[in-house]
Amino acid sequence: MLRNYIKITFRNLWKNRVFSAINIVGLTLGISVCLVIYLFVKTELSYDNFHSNSENTYRLLRISDMNGEKYLIGASSGPFAEALVNDFPQDIKRTTRAFVVSGLVTYEDKNFIDDQLAFADSNFLETFSFPLKTGDRQTALKAPNSMIITQKMAKKYFGDEDPINKIIKVDNKLDYVITGVFDDLRAKSHLKFDAVANFTPLRNLGWMTNWWSNGLNTYVVLNENTNRDNLEAQFPAFMDKYFGEHFNKMQNRIDITLQPLKDIYFQPEVRYDRVLHGNIQTVYIFSAIGLFIFIIACINFMNLATAKSIQRAKEVGVRKTLGSSKRQLILQFFMESMGIAFIAVLLAFMITEITLPIFNSVFSLELEPERNIVLLMALAGSTIVLTGLISGVYPAMVLSSFKPAAVLKGKFLSSNGGLSIRKILVILQFSISVFLIIFTIVIGRQLYHINNVDLGFKKDEIVLIELNYNEINQKIDAFKNGLLANTAIKDVTISSGYPGGFHDTYEVKVEGLEEQPRIRTLFTDEHYISTYDLEIVAGRNFSEDFPSDKSEAIMINETAAHELGWTPEEAISKKMYMTFGDSTYRNVIGVVNDYYFGSLKSNIEPLAIQMADWPSLMSIRVAAGSDVKTVANLIQTEWTKYVPFEANYKFLDDMLNQLYEDEQLQGKLFQFFAFISIFIASLGIFGLASYSATQRRKEIGIRKVLGATVRGISSLLAKDYVKLVAISNLVAWPVAYYAANLWLGDFVNRTSLGLDIFVVAMIIALCIALLSVFFQSFSAANANPASILKEE
Repeated sequence: MLRNYIKITFRNLWKNRVFSAINIVGLTLGISVCLVIYLFVKTELSYDNFHSNSENTYRLLRISDMNGEKYLIGASSGPFAEALVNDFPQDIKRTTRAFVVSGLVTYEDKNFIDDQLAFADSNFLETFSFPLKTGDRQTALKAPNSMIITQKMAKKYFGDEDPINKIIKVDNKLDYVITGVFDDLRAKSHLKFDAVANFTPLRNLGWMTNWWSNGLNTYVVLNENTNRDNLEAQFPAFMDKYFGEHFNKMQNRIDITLQPLKDIYFQPEVRYDRVLHGNIQTVYIFSAIGLFIFIIACINFMNLATAKSIQRAKEVGVRKTLGSSKRQLILQFFMESMGIAFIAVLLAFMITEITLPIFNSVFSLELEPERNIVLLMALAGSTIVLTGLISGVYPAMVLSSFKPAAVLKGKFLSSNGGLSIRKILVILQFSISVFLIIFTIVIGRQLYHINNVDLGFKKDEIVLIELNYNEINQKIDAFKNGLLANTAIKDVTISSGYPGGFHDTYEVKVEGLEEQPRIRTLFTDEHYISTYDLEIVAGRNFSEDFPSDKSEAIMINETAAHELGWTPEEAISKKMYMTFGDSTYRNVIGVVNDYYFGSLKSNIEPLAIQMADWPSLMSIRVAAGSDVKTVANLIQTEWTKYVPFEANYKFLDDMLNQLYEDEQLQGKLFQFFAFISIFIASLGIFGLASYSATQRRKEIGIRKVLGATVRGISSLLAKDYVKLVAISNLVAWPVAYYAANLWLGDFVNRTSLGLDIFVVAMIIALCIALLSVFFQSFSAANANPASILKEE
C-alpha cells in the first residue's frame, strides 16, 4: 500500500509539474530563509555558552548616577579584583582581569598595529574555556612575560614556522614569549582578541592602582554554594570601606553589581564598554520573520493545492466509488504533501549551503552551516514532517470530502466556506508582506534620517588617528605642522575623543552651587571647534593669544548651561572646575552649540571642554575637493618620518556608521526578507486566481457570448484580489504602526511615521498582486466560450 501511495504521489507531481514546481519553489524559498534565520539566531545565542563554569561567572559593573539617572559602567579599575577576593573569600572563588587595547607588535623586521591585544591575569584560562591548539593550559599564562596568540596572528607573524618560544615586542618595550596558540573556536565570545598576554609587567602602572580608573573588565567566579543576592547585599558596605572618604567629598556615590557572563553580549546599555555586543531585539525580530515566511510558504502550498482540486475531483469520486475510505484518501494526499516537502527541504539545504558564503559577504555576517550530522538529520526530518503536516492538512481534508455522486456528474462546486478560508489565507499572506514592506521603508527612512540629520558638526572629510604611541607623541608638534604644510589638509586638532566616541564623566564644582552635577568631558586644544565646524553661541574659543586658557578656562555646551540654570550669555565668566583634578576654579569663556557627541539614540548631555596637553587622538580635516587616496598617502608619509610602522587611521563617517550597525543590518535583511515574502505571497495569489478562474469558467463563457470584452472580464476577475489586498493593508497597518513606533522608540532623534509610508506599501502590494493575477485573468478571458459551454 505504501509503495502504491509513493508511486501515485510522484505520478501526480509529474503530471502537474508546473504547479508542483511552483509549490516546490515557494516552499524551498521559505525553508531556505528559515534555515538562514536559524543559523543567525543560533550564532547570536552561542555567545559565551561554551565556558565550562559560565553559570557561576560574572562581570563586575559599576552603578553610577548622571544627575538623578542611574546607569551601568562596564569598565572597572585594577584594585577591585584583589579586594573582592580578600573581603569575600567564602563567596568568591577567583577574580580575573582582562582588557583589549591597540598596540605596536614587532617581530624581527615586521611591525604591525594590532587593535586586539588582550592583557589578562594568569588565571585567564581557568575562568574562560578558550581551547588551545598548542601549549599547556595549566602553565601557558603563568610566566609574567607569556603570551598566547590566535592561529591568524601566528600565520601573520611567523608564517609556517612554529611560533612556540618565539619572542615578540609590544610597544617597543615589553618582550613576550609565545607559549601557546588558540584553536579556532566556532562558538562566539564577547571578548575578541588576537593575543592574550600576562599583564604582570603592567601591574604597577598608575592607572592599574587607581580605584577610579576605567581601564579593564573584572570577572568574578563565585563558589558553587554562593548566593548572589546575599553577596550583592554586602557590596554597599564594601564600597564605603574603600570609597567612603571620596563619597563624602563628592556628595554622591557609586555602587557595584554582578552581571552574568551569558548576559554581557545582549546587554548593550552599559557605558564605557569595550566588548562585543549583540541586539536581542534583532534576534526576536528575525525569529518572528522566519516564522512568518514559513507560514506564507505553507499557505501558498495550500492555495495552490486547492486551486487544482477540481482537476482531481473525479479521481476522488472514482476512488471513493471503488471503495477507498476517507482515511486512505487523506493519507494519500498527505503523502503528496510530504513528497513536495521532502524535495523542498532537500533543495533548501543545498541552496543554503551553496549561497551562505555569498549571504555572509553581502550582509557582513559570519554564519556557518550546521555540521552536527545528528542535529542536521533531526532538523531536516522535523522540517519535512512539520511542513508536510501544516501545508497538507487543509488540502487533504478538502479533497477527501468530495461527494462521488456529484463530482462524477460534473456538478462539483467548492463551498463558499472553502473559498472564504482561502481568501483569509491570502489576506494573512499579504498582511505579513505589507507589514514587512512598511517596516523596510521605516528602517530605510530612519537610516536616511541618521545620515542627513543636522548633528551640529560637520562629519565629512575627517580622518582619525590614534596617538597611543610614545614615538609619535614625542614628535606630535612636528607631525601636526608637517600635515598643515600641505594644502590638502585644512585643520588638525588633538583631543581625548571624537563625536560618537568616548567622553568620560566627571563631577563639577560650580561656584555658588552646593550640589556637584556630573557632566561629560572633552579634553582638547584650540583647533577642535574649527576642525569640527562647531559654533560658539556665546563667548569665545580657546586661543593661543590667551596662554592662561590651559589652566584657567573652560567651555560648556548649551545643555550644560541650561541645566545649570543659565542662558549662554549668563554662563560667560561663571566659575567651575572638574573635581578629579586640582580645585582651582576655571572661568567659563565660551558656550558651544549642542552637537551630538553621542548617539542619536540618546539626548544631548551636558558637556564641559577643557584644554589638555596629553594627546590620545588626532582629527584631521581634509580640504574640500582633495583626493582621499592622495591624503591617505600624505598622512602615511608624514607618519613614517617619526615611527617605523604605518598609521592606523579611520574616517569619522565610518566610525559614526558603526553606531548603527544593528539598524543597518536590520534594514538590509528586511529588504531581502520582504522581497522573498512578497514573491511567495504572489505565488499564493496566483494559485487563488487559477482556482477562481477555473470555478467561474462557465460564467466567463456566458459573459463572452453576451458581448463582454476581454478587458472587462479581466477587470471582473482582478477586482476580488484588489479587495483582498485592501483588507490586508487594513490588517497590517495598525500592527506595523505599533511595531515601527516600538522600534523607533530607541531613537531620541527619529523620522516621522507619515501616512505616505503606508500608502506606498499598499501601492507596492497592489501592483504585485495585480501582476500575479493578470496572467490567469487574461487567459481565462481569452478562452473559447464554445469549448467551455459544450460541457453542459
